Amino acid sequence: MTWHTSADVHSFLAVAGDFLGAHPVEHTALLTEAAYLQARPSVAPDQLYGWWLDPSGAVTGAFLQAPAHPPILSLVPPSAISELPGVLGSVEAIGVDGRFADAVAGALELRERSRITLYRLAEFVPPTYPPGQARVAVAADRELLLSWFHALMAAYPGDPSEAAYVVDDPLTYGGITLWERDGTPVAMAGRSRLAAGMVRLSAVYAPADSAHAEAAFAAATSAAASLAEHVLVFGSTEDSQSGELGYKPVLDRVMLARP
Repeated sequence: MTWHTSADVHSFLAVAGDFLGAHPVEHTALLTEAAYLQARPSVAPDQLYGWWLDPSGAVTGAFLQAPAHPPILSLVPPSAISELPGVLGSVEAIGVDGRFADAVAGALELRERSRITLYRLAEFVPPTYPPGQARVAVAADRELLLSWFHALMAAYPGDPSEAAYVVDDPLTYGGITLWERDGTPVAMAGRSRLAAGMVRLSAVYAPADSAHAEAAFAAATSAAASLAEHVLVFGSTEDSQSGELGYKPVLDRVMLARP
């Protein structure tokens, strides 16, 4: 039993893709990152992909380290956790399923820095929308979306998200929903590529009115529900809007970091 690694996302998915896809909810972070990197390959040197083979040769664990991001860990057996220092070294941070946080923290000498809850849509409950309508963003909306992206990132200076991930790539597959008022876009909500029957909603922003952001998010949820078996979103532990739309909490993701 040992970790195997590659700097090539295509090689990683050829070996570990079926394992990740067999648990699309638990592996949403790895699947969405891998789908993006597969569509937009990077030559950055700070990327690494790993998979754990059990005695039968089956993949039973994986990690993905995207460029400029800490690694994120899949469902993984205890034996693989104990061998993480040998493959990751003294990593500064790692994202893990909350159920493995204590074990991974002990193996890598890290501690919990933050925690978010993953919600899965059980059955969409349409809200009362404000005046306006939803539409899919197109290339002509790019400059507006970029301005919104930069405004959103200004509020989260430590977030390594890139415009290509939040704006440019989603525009290629209809992954951004706009809410319009009188023909003018007033809010956006993004989603990931479809992977293993799963999509995850992501950046939501409205420059002036939170009701518009809520409308964009609800409209994006409705559209995603017609596309995917599993519609997911990360949020705080007490995320009232997600609950009102029909999302249910399924697990926590924890970011571990150096003390």
